[in-house]
Amino acid sequence: MTLVTSRLVRANFIGTAVFLVALAIAIPLRADRPGQVVIAVVSLVLFTIGIATSLWAYTTALERSRVEEVGVANLFLLTGDTAPKPVKRAMSLALAVQVVAALVGATVGVVGLQQSQLNALAFGVLVPMFGIGMNGAWAARYGSYGPRVTPAAKPSNRKIG
Repeated sequence: MTLVTSRLVRANFIGTAVFLVALAIAIPLRADRPGQVVIAVVSLVLFTIGIATSLWAYTTALERSRVEEVGVANLFLLTGDTAPKPVKRAMSLALAVQVVAALVGATVGVVGLQQSQLNALAFGVLVPMFGIGMNGAWAARYGSYGPRVTPAAKPSNRKIG
C-alpha cells in the first residue's frame, strides 16, 4: 500500500474515530443541547464529505469506464479484485463500524425518549455515507478493473449498396 492510498484509508479511520468520540460524548448528554449539537454537527459534516467524495468518485469512474469495466459495487463496496485485501479489509471494517455505531446510537437515543424530545443520535445514520464515499474515492483512483467488454455487433437490416 503506497503512502497516497494509505492516506485515504487513514482518513476513513480518522472520520470513524471522530464519529465514535462524538457518539461517546452525545450518548450520556442525549437529552441536553450540547450533546445533540455535537452529534448532529459531526454527523452532518461526515455525511457532506461522503456525498462530495461519492460524487467525485462517480465522475472519475465514468471516465475510467470508457476503457475499463467499472461496476458500482466494485466502486463503492470494493467487491471482487478492485482493491488489495489489506485495503478492502480496512475500508470495509471502517464502514461496518460506522453502520453498527450509527444503529446502536439511534437505538440508544430512542430509549426513554419523551414525545417532545429530539433523538439527535439518529443523525448518526448519515455517517456511513462517509465510508461509502471513502471507498469510492479509493476505488476510483486506485481500483483495479478489467478491460471494457464491448458487445458483439448486431447484424443490420440495412441493404448495402
